[in-house]
Amino acid sequence: MSENTKKASFIKGAAILTAAGLAARVMGFGYRVILTRIIGAEGMGLYQMAYPIYTILLVVSRSGIPVALAKLIADKIAADKKKEAYKIFKVARKMSFVVGLIISIIMALSAKPLISLLSLDPRSYYAVLAISPAIFVVSIMASYRGFFQGLQDMVPTAKSQILEQFIRMITMIGLVVFLVPYGLEFAAAGASFGAVSGAFGGLVVLLIIYSKRKEKIFSFLDEGHDSIELSSKNVIKRIVSLGVPITLGALVMPLMSLVDLVFVPNRLQVAGYMVREATALYGMFAAVAMPLVNFPTIITVSLSASLVPAIAEAYTLGKEKLINYRTQTALRLTVLISLPASAGLFLLAEPLTEIIFSEPGAAVPLRFVSWGVFFIALQQTSTGILNGIGKTSIPARNLLIGAVFNAFINYRLTALPAFGIRGAALGTSIGFAVAAFLNLYYVKKESGFIIDVKTMILKPFVSVILMGFFVKIFYNFLFSFLGRNNVYFAYQITTFTTVAAAAVFYFVTLLLFNEIKYNDLSMIPVVGVKLADLLKKMGFLND
Repeated sequence: MSENTKKASFIKGAAILTAAGLAARVMGFGYRVILTRIIGAEGMGLYQMAYPIYTILLVVSRSGIPVALAKLIADKIAADKKKEAYKIFKVARKMSFVVGLIISIIMALSAKPLISLLSLDPRSYYAVLAISPAIFVVSIMASYRGFFQGLQDMVPTAKSQILEQFIRMITMIGLVVFLVPYGLEFAAAGASFGAVSGAFGGLVVLLIIYSKRKEKIFSFLDEGHDSIELSSKNVIKRIVSLGVPITLGALVMPLMSLVDLVFVPNRLQVAGYMVREATALYGMFAAVAMPLVNFPTIITVSLSASLVPAIAEAYTLGKEKLINYRTQTALRLTVLISLPASAGLFLLAEPLTEIIFSEPGAAVPLRFVSWGVFFIALQQTSTGILNGIGKTSIPARNLLIGAVFNAFINYRLTALPAFGIRGAALGTSIGFAVAAFLNLYYVKKESGFIIDVKTMILKPFVSVILMGFFVKIFYNFLFSFLGRNNVYFAYQITTFTTVAAAAVFYFVTLLLFNEIKYNDLSMIPVVGVKLADLLKKMGFLND
């Protein structure tokens, strides 16, 4: 495979996952909006209480295996040891089945003691119980995704993500509407069960694709010039040695959510809020502000997933130039996308939370956590780079350090009436900032990557500052013009028109700064290549 083809393959993989992730996020965003309008912040708070417990146990059962699997398979294929690559997949699949089943049963049996131990609202029991079977299904699904990603084929993962989220959305909305007359606790449980049906649908898609491609896969694997020398015991050891640090790193994320779950409602009560008020405020932060923050990071999640096998392949082959290219591309795109997203959420926090979720109070934590988008994105992309070169323990350790900062700030500030829910938001942003900057330090140290200050910092920051001034001026002008007739519709039209206009303004600014590259635009599904070709002909774009 030529160098240019490898570059294109990496970008194409990220583009495929981005398109699928965007579709999944839109659906996920959609059902959260609908659910919030049906069961309110209090109901979403109960639903959200099941997730930190679920995600912690889910991480233990499956997070390390697919990433380790993708890296190990990419390593073996790069070394032309394809039979060993398939052996690794078969062992990982069995591990996922056993571990997923055990942990799913543990969650179901320990639901009540966990809720009591964490001093959660007792009504969240049904939500925890309803979501527990999802761990088993997701664990198996993750092994198939890791296999295909190791082959640098992102299409199966993309298709399963879309169907998983679609079935999840339909199930959640249907069950919530059916169960809400019986009480918020049952409606929250119905919403939680959507994770089970969605995961099952995603797994079925992967099994169908695997079955259809089985002959082609075996034909490809038979081309390898290796005899299977790996024992199952050695494969398990290798998966564990790579997967445990990845799991520990991934575990920090839900642990941060668990810290929020434990600290925020309790510390808000110390600040003077009643139990229901504290639950509602927690719902605004966890179920309204954080989904808005996480939405733009879908691109960096996709980049991170695509980076692991891509950089692992280049690292195995000893191609430093290719490693640096992929690192530069990923980090530059991360900054270009996450920085304006942070600024936009900060400037338009109130209209976005009111129009989308009908919870304008969530604008308070959103303004403080909006800059977390930038740091979360940097942390995700840099983690993918470090995992790709085999330094899996470094991002885990750095995220743990960030989590300690988050916990300390959260605990101290949330109990102060002057901060309240702002303390939780501020803790999240600072925690991810610490983890991101530590990761970047080690990316530079381990790969020799040199940050281009002008390209990756100066131009994007100037562009975002100009965009910020544009947003304020444009929003005020358009609202004053449209608000003469109907204030309600003027509010909605002005908000979304401003978002679109700001995106165009930012894009044009980057073009004028010569900051947009041909490959950047080619990542955009459907219209990307045509748009890139047109702008190149007009002289606005370089290769």
